[in-house]
Order: sequence, then C-alpha cells, then structure tokens
Amino acid sequence: MTVSLLSGSTPVILIVDDDEVIRMLMRQFLEGEGYVVVEAEDGHSALDRVAEQSFDLVILDIAMPGIDGPEVCEQIRTTMTDSPPVLMVTALDDEKSIERSYAAGAVDYIRKPLRWPVLKNRIRYILGSHRAKLELELLSRNYEMILDAAANGICGVDDRGLISYINPAALKMLGYSSEEVKGEHCMDIFKISLPGSDDFSVDCCPFFTQSDASVMVCYDEARMLRSDGTSFPVDFRSTPIRQGHRLVGGVVVFQDVTERQEAAELIRYMANHDSLTNLPNRNYFRRRLPQAISLAKRYGRILCLLFIDLDRFKPINDQYGHGVGDIVLMQVAERLGNVLRTSDSVCRLGGDEFVILLESTETLEGATRVAQKVIESLNEPIEANDHICFIGASIGISVFPKDCSDAETMLRHADIAMYEAKKKGRNCWQLYEKPVTPSVQSSE
Repeated sequence: MTVSLLSGSTPVILIVDDDEVIRMLMRQFLEGEGYVVVEAEDGHSALDRVAEQSFDLVILDIAMPGIDGPEVCEQIRTTMTDSPPVLMVTALDDEKSIERSYAAGAVDYIRKPLRWPVLKNRIRYILGSHRAKLELELLSRNYEMILDAAANGICGVDDRGLISYINPAALKMLGYSSEEVKGEHCMDIFKISLPGSDDFSVDCCPFFTQSDASVMVCYDEARMLRSDGTSFPVDFRSTPIRQGHRLVGGVVVFQDVTERQEAAELIRYMANHDSLTNLPNRNYFRRRLPQAISLAKRYGRILCLLFIDLDRFKPINDQYGHGVGDIVLMQVAERLGNVLRTSDSVCRLGGDEFVILLESTETLEGATRVAQKVIESLNEPIEANDHICFIGASIGISVFPKDCSDAETMLRHADIAMYEAKKKGRNCWQLYEKPVTPSVQSSE
C-alpha cells in the first residue's frame, strides 16, 4: 500500500527503463522536484522492487527486453491489493502498445523524448488523483466499519431499488447471508406489514414509484418477515438519496423493537395486576367496572358485584407473620378463580379485600349461589408453611340496575352490604338494601 501519500511523507517513485541514461536523467529531474527515486533496469527487477517496497508511482518504459512494460503493469495490478498508479513511457508511435498499456491498468502515458514540464505536471496530477482516491477509499472503509458495528439494520439501495450494501445487524435480524441479499430488489427482501394487518406487501421504498421522490418513509410498530417466514416488530425508515434533481438510490434503516414492546407490555401488566396474586388490581377494576355497566345497559341485563372481605385474616398475619399471610392470600386468589365462569372476573383491591364481577349471571339467585360457593371454598383450611389456617369471608352484593346506576355507587353499595354481613356475624353474604327513611307522623 502507498503509505507515503496518506502519511504526508515524500512520495517515492520507481523508474523502470533499460536505458541507463534515461534513468539517470529522470532521477536527476525527479530528485530536483523533491521526490525519492528508486531505479530498476528491467521488468523482473521492477517486480522485485514492488514486492519489497511501497511506491506512490511507477514510471514504466513500454519497450523493454524480457518482460515488457504492459506485462509488468498487469502483474503489478493483479498481484497487489493496493497497487500504485503506473505511468507508461514510450518512444514508439504504436497505438497497439498504448492500448495494451491501458488494458493492463496504466493510468496514462507520455512520449519520448521527454518534455520535463509535461512530465512534472503529469506526475503531480497522477499523485494528486491517487491521493484523493486513497483518501476516499479510507473514508469509505471507515464509514463501512461504523455501519457494520451499528445495532440497527442498515441497507443501501441503488437507483433501481437493488441492494448494494447491507450491514451484519440487518442480515442477522432477517436471517439472510450477504450473498443472498446483495443485488436483490429491496421489495423481495423487506416484506413489511403495517399495525393491525397481515398483508406483507407494503412498499418499503415508495419514492421509487411515487411522483414525490423526496419524502422519507416511516413505519412505526410495523412487522417484517424473516427469511424463514416468521415475523418480528420493527420501526422502519427509508430515505431517498438525490443528486440534484435525480434520484440515485435510498437508505433503509430498521430496528427490532421486540424487547421494547415486551417491556411496555410488562409495564402495562404490572400497572393492572397485583404482584402477589397476579389478579387484576384496583387500577384495572376502576376501568373495567364502568365498561361492564355500559355493556349491561346496552344489552338490558343485570350485573352483580360481590365485595369480599376475609374474616380472621389479621390474626394470621399477627401470629405467623406476613410470609404465611401472603401464602393464604395466594390460595384465596386461586380458590376464587376456581368458582367462577370464564366470563366473570375477580380482582384484588388491596389487603384482604377482593371483588368478583359477575357478567354472565341472569338472575339475582345466580349471584347469591356464587357468594355461597365462595364462602364454602374459603371455609376449607389453608396450609401455609406447616401452619393450618382457618379463614372465612363476609360478602356484600350490589346489583345493577336494581340498586345502582353507575360504577362508583355500585362499589359503595357492595361495600356497605359487606359491612352488614359482618354485623350479622361474618362468614355470610348480604344483599344491599336501601335504607328505610322513617316516616314522620303529624300530631293532631
């Protein structure tokens, strides 16, 4: 590799000519211009020199004994990864030799006898062009290293929509190899569906087919197919690349948002469920009850709410500790779930308070039967850490639309009825009853 150009040091030039006088004159001239010069008297020596040392330019005579200039040029080009530019020198007016030189990879040629001002400016131009080429390649490699290390999927497409670059993160997400993807049309690789749809034919780069070719496309919470036919959630962006008024390609960037969606789902679940029993919590119940009342109104059916407060739970906590109390609460949650239909629901409001929402019962007697089943289930002993615990339940029942018209009133009435059950001696259920207003008799 021609290190000297990039490092800022003096360029090193290899002169290859079988004429000793020409080599001497060129050395004197080039050293006078500030270059470092190395000589070779024939093609074999030239190949030995370039194998041993890096050069910024090779000035090569076309007509030499043994291996001629075009053949030496071709070997330099084909055997070196970053070969130096080659300037051919000829005393012949031979178009065939010149064409062979260009075909072998020479960047230019100059005729003998040499005109030194022409040679000086030709060398400056070649070295400057080669320096710019190397700097651009280095910059491109650095950018590619950055893109290769990116966690997001990144892909470049040409003006026909064919994939010209794709980074390792994109290949890993999609399940392809680089060979399977490069040169393929982007629509054949990026198969996208929008939220709520199973149609994976969404155009990933619509700016190739639409009149407005300047708009970036954003698909949030979309889904993308892998090579095996499975899909995953993505945030997807595609941006057109323009040169002046001409569309020359596009860049696709996408991110697998599976973990983000799972984290959001976990947060939603935790916000709406009790961490101990995994039952829906008060937050969930506050939203669910008005919805259930609205549905009951729409379909003209009753809705029953059972407010459950455990009996004899506090002494268990006090005597055996909260660890045993937690086990009892988990057992209670399991037993409550076992007595319900799938259309009904149970929630833990907090502490030892639970509610059951009966949406499938058609009669008040259905609600009282569920309440009795709950009491009987909770009267069974509970084993917790080698302790046998006995609890019970006081249950208050409120019925929509019989004794309430909204969620807040329904919950309050069920709570009042539960306290009436406790007054009756606990371990029983009680329907909400509207308080009787004493009548006032007028005296004559």
